[in-house]
Amino acid sequence: MNERRKELFTRLITAGVVAPFVVACFANYYSLIGLVATVILFAAYEYIKFTLKNDGHQVLKLAIVAIVTITSISYGLLLDKLYPLKDNFRMPELIFALSLITSSTIIILAVKDITKAKRMMTNSIFSIFYIGLNLSFFYPIYINFGGSVALLNLTSVWVFDAGAYFFGLSFGKTRISPAYSPKKSLEGAVGGYFSVVFFMFIYEFFRQLFTTDAIAIRPSHFFLLAMIVAVFGTIGDIVESAIKRYHDVKDSGNILPGHGGMLDRIDGLLFVTPMFYIFLVLLNT
Repeated sequence: MNERRKELFTRLITAGVVAPFVVACFANYYSLIGLVATVILFAAYEYIKFTLKNDGHQVLKLAIVAIVTITSISYGLLLDKLYPLKDNFRMPELIFALSLITSSTIIILAVKDITKAKRMMTNSIFSIFYIGLNLSFFYPIYINFGGSVALLNLTSVWVFDAGAYFFGLSFGKTRISPAYSPKKSLEGAVGGYFSVVFFMFIYEFFRQLFTTDAIAIRPSHFFLLAMIVAVFGTIGDIVESAIKRYHDVKDSGNILPGHGGMLDRIDGLLFVTPMFYIFLVLLNT
């Protein structure tokens, strides 16, 4: 078995083991919170580990990861408790501002080297919003539009990644970002886009049959939603590649055999999820 086939086989085995558990977590809002929090925990740990690898203060780094994770959990619980929001003073999103202030305060008190403190504050704040806030958009999608739509957001990114991977291997010639992500091709992205469109038609048919979620997504919207997945999924991947390239790391971690780290697995999802939510809100206003 050559190296490429071996990698593909490992990817498929990992996906086959992890995917059913992940999908099952969308059956309940609180299991979704647990899933998102777990993903954020591992992704934030990987991010803090490789961006601050030479700065010591291991306990402080773990504290930052804990703050990012707890912030997401708190946001999910507050959003559920306060929904529907009655006035402008009930804004659970403010928990992320509190998280920024808390992490910055702890770093200033614990780190005396101004260069390290600046670097730690920058990366802790970035992880709060880049990982914690972006992935937490699953919560308002679930609350406002239903678990099946939140799952559509996730599975669409999976389908795009798979489609882009296979079409890229077969037809990829035009490189989208040679400087940051040389393997990303325009042909792969286009193939991934049409894979998502096809998937959405099938998904929506069965969603209408087997779920009670009130929102209906018109077929004409599939092309726009698939474009959001394709464009922002690609940008999210390139952004993470740029961050890793700057810090001279190949993979963010190795928790998922064949897929690299958790952050590698969710890089596109981090940009797609908030944009998916924004589009859904615009469709229903």
